[in-house]
Amino acid sequence: CGENPKRDLDPVTQLPHPTCPCSTPKFFNNDPPLSDKGESIHCEMNKFDDMMALLAAGNPQFAQIVAVDQAFGLFTRAWCVAELVQADETHLKQHVKMHSRPLLVMKKETMKNLKVENMQASRPEDVDYILSRIPNKNVFNQKLQKLIFDKAGLLSTWFQLDAARQMEEVGNLLKWSLADDGRGEIWQFWSKWGKAGRAKGDVPPRI
Repeated sequence: CGENPKRDLDPVTQLPHPTCPCSTPKFFNNDPPLSDKGESIHCEMNKFDDMMALLAAGNPQFAQIVAVDQAFGLFTRAWCVAELVQADETHLKQHVKMHSRPLLVMKKETMKNLKVENMQASRPEDVDYILSRIPNKNVFNQKLQKLIFDKAGLLSTWFQLDAARQMEEVGNLLKWSLADDGRGEIWQFWSKWGKAGRAKGDVPPRI
């Protein structure tokens, strides 16, 4: 929070993310004093896995909310991906929040090419640090793909159990059927859209 070296922008305001104005010292991964492993003792970022394990052990109801941005950039950020895998290995409950089903369909193929070696972070040192803690990158990437696409994975579960989205479609169908005045045209349209539109991930029209 103490610096924004790449001048990353707020997606809503399109202004650079502000830095913390407080006078509290900021500690990064390699700031002394260092542990026997060469990690900063006062840095909080390099202890996220220990903190997640502690919270999971102390509260069985503790869960991780995975808020996925529209660009799916979350899955390209080194710290975010590391936390996702750590949460899975710690057996934390994980709940995905996503913009829409069409976006998921659109990004699905791109997600299959994710590799931790290509992840990004605001500080290159952070990427090096995370990669140094992963002894086998291929195994990690396989875990990541399983976490995302397995039948019980993050996105597959969201895709299948998107109850809110399903109820939204039902609501639209009911509104259209009321406007149909009993002629049955809406059912014919919905049947055609169900075969073509849903296959592409399109969103049905609204009223």
